[in-house]
Amino acid sequence: MKHIHLLLVAFALSSGSLLAQTTVAVQGTLKKTTDRTPVDFANVLLRHPADSSLVVGTTSDEHGAFRLEAPEGTFLLEVRALGYRPYHQTLTIAGALDLGELLLTEETKQLSAVQVTGRRPIMLRKADRLVFDATQIAPAAASALDVLRQTPGVNVTNSGISLIGKGGVIVLVNDKRVRLSGTALLSLLRSYPQSDLQEIQILTTPPAKYEAEGDAGVLNLVLKKAKNDFFGGSVTPGFGIKKLRPRYDLSTSFNYNQGKVTASLDLGAGTGLFDGDPRTYRTYPQQKTYYVSDTYYTGRDKYFNVRGALDYAFTPELTLGFSASYTPQQDSAHRENDSRDYSITSDGSYQLLRSLPGLAVNINHGRYISANAHMEKTFKGVPKRRLSWDVDYVGYRNREDRSFTSSGLTPQGTPIAGSDFRFNALTDQHIDSYIASLDYVEPLGKGTLGFGAKGSWTRISNSSDYDAASTMGEHHDKIRFDEQVYALYADFKHPLSETWSLRTGLRMEYTHTAGENNGRRLENLRSYINLFPTLFLGYNPNDRHAFSLSSTIRLNRPDFSLLSPFANYENQYTIMRGKEDLRAAKRARLALGYTFLGALNFQLNGGYLWDGITQVIRLDPATNRGSYTYENAEKTWLVGLENSYFFNKVSFFQTYISQRLWYNETKLDAHVSSLYGGSGLNYSFSMNNTFFFNRSKTLQGTCSIYYASPRYDDGGLRHSHSFTANAGLSYTLLDGKLRIAADAYNLIWTEPYININTPAYQMRVKNESNNTFCTLSMTYSFGASIEGKDERQSAKDLRSRM
Repeated sequence: MKHIHLLLVAFALSSGSLLAQTTVAVQGTLKKTTDRTPVDFANVLLRHPADSSLVVGTTSDEHGAFRLEAPEGTFLLEVRALGYRPYHQTLTIAGALDLGELLLTEETKQLSAVQVTGRRPIMLRKADRLVFDATQIAPAAASALDVLRQTPGVNVTNSGISLIGKGGVIVLVNDKRVRLSGTALLSLLRSYPQSDLQEIQILTTPPAKYEAEGDAGVLNLVLKKAKNDFFGGSVTPGFGIKKLRPRYDLSTSFNYNQGKVTASLDLGAGTGLFDGDPRTYRTYPQQKTYYVSDTYYTGRDKYFNVRGALDYAFTPELTLGFSASYTPQQDSAHRENDSRDYSITSDGSYQLLRSLPGLAVNINHGRYISANAHMEKTFKGVPKRRLSWDVDYVGYRNREDRSFTSSGLTPQGTPIAGSDFRFNALTDQHIDSYIASLDYVEPLGKGTLGFGAKGSWTRISNSSDYDAASTMGEHHDKIRFDEQVYALYADFKHPLSETWSLRTGLRMEYTHTAGENNGRRLENLRSYINLFPTLFLGYNPNDRHAFSLSSTIRLNRPDFSLLSPFANYENQYTIMRGKEDLRAAKRARLALGYTFLGALNFQLNGGYLWDGITQVIRLDPATNRGSYTYENAEKTWLVGLENSYFFNKVSFFQTYISQRLWYNETKLDAHVSSLYGGSGLNYSFSMNNTFFFNRSKTLQGTCSIYYASPRYDDGGLRHSHSFTANAGLSYTLLDGKLRIAADAYNLIWTEPYININTPAYQMRVKNESNNTFCTLSMTYSFGASIEGKDERQSAKDLRSRM
């Protein structure tokens, strides 16, 4: 692999030198007129002025930069981008030419005194990612979390975020990783108002510069940038209700951008009531026993979030900045559990043996702290050359107090001696991470070569304490881990011809781990090196057809909470444990794609997961005690066909349809005593519709549906079929300053169940509650140019003279 990469770089260098003998470089950067943000994915064409025939063409990258290799002479430069007016300029090329910044004006139409800006498509498929326009995919959403709920292919649950049928992802905000999971991640995303979001990017084949974690890829939330010479912001109050339980959220943002200074401040807070009713059913055919556990819980959560950022441009090419955030959260829950043991009679009926009513109280306190210092250096003479440096600190604290008590009763309600079970427990987790990275991009002819280095140093401390009143006795356990990850990467991107393009990369990560368990050094931890290659090969014979071949290998490191091997009691029948020597799971993927007219997409893909981290369930038929232990036990083969279609040919309606058909085979390792898993053909379908009810498109409605067939997923567990339908309505007024939105989630829904079938037992579990809930939000955007009209006109006159 090393020799292949060296040959590719040598090929790029030699190609650039040969082209330089007969052509010269023409380069520049495309930016939006209003706020100087980059315009990506624009077509940059050089034409003969006599007959407008094409000489050479390219597209702008994510920074708006472009570079052409053109012969000397006089030509017509044409720039076209969706939602912008065409740009034309006559060029006389006598040598290398740097055009600097070219400003594109958004295409607008005047309708009934309301100015409507030309829209980007709701979805763009780029070389390594799918890009969804966050302002269109969920116009009635109140927060970033609500937008993700309606993003095709994204699954949002109480335990985190994943891609449906593909696995977990790491979450980034503006290309910076959010090192949170579970409810802490959901609270943070809830604090971002929908109005601050620009794009949702799903990177299934991320470049090598991104961390190798996230076995299904990377989910990147791109926030809107502040306008030049502007101070303003937005405020969004929100209200939600689910089963008559209210929720209140408030978020506000302030943005300042003038001269060399760009600053932002975001505040968010919320509180709400929640409930749920998980159920578990266990059947033991040989013992002819049946067990039911029915739980109903109610609780309240509350959170607060403050984020601030400051950037200072010392020169147009050099920017230094700092950002920080603080997110405390708290939730408390009261659980009532009704567990019952039955015998199965000869006629198949159930006879009650005993009941075990129980009460539990959980109180959880957590806080998340992050700080970042960064530098970015560009080079005026070479727009695509870029140097960036980042230093981060991430701290997470979580403390959970849990208590549980239950008593056994006969069918007649008489207490059973010796059946009482109780515990009072305290679990505590401390995580501190320090991260540093350096990235550099260098243009090579028509392509670019990027490389960089990254290091992270993390200490995790987990403790678990049960007091003397607990049935299992007093326990005090503590485990500490130190993890160091060092990475080197290289990314190479280059057009091989007018129709062929190549992007390849290699990331090397060295991981070192050490730790102590109750003062004892952990001897079974080890250090290791992993290589993660990526490849994307594109073929575009014309504007109608595009083909692609991509492959990648990624990993999924265990969540830090899963490394604690101490017993965590749910009740006397359910005991959960982590494992101190869990390895990272790895997944390899290969995909062949085809796109027609940029709207109809097909993708044939295959993958293999090994060392998959899964919760292995072992049930003892004699005692009905269940052990839930996280292990590297899963292996999965998968092959599938995906199809998506985007339609926007009429002015009043647009839709995005996605469907997936795949076959997978999931097995657990032979050392697992309770073997389960399986194979089968699976299908999923989603449709996201947007309706425009007036000509100015200020009144919009949305309707989305999702269906998935029964499938084997998540460690060999059999999931039941699922169906949900959502709807929303939004209205924008006061020249776009005020937006009122209402959403209804799970208007139609099915109960999700998980099933396990082995020769010794069958188990059926319902963990998630898909009850209908509704939200109502209002966003008011405010702000104005910092300079007065006279000053702005004077500045224009001065610039004209200069």
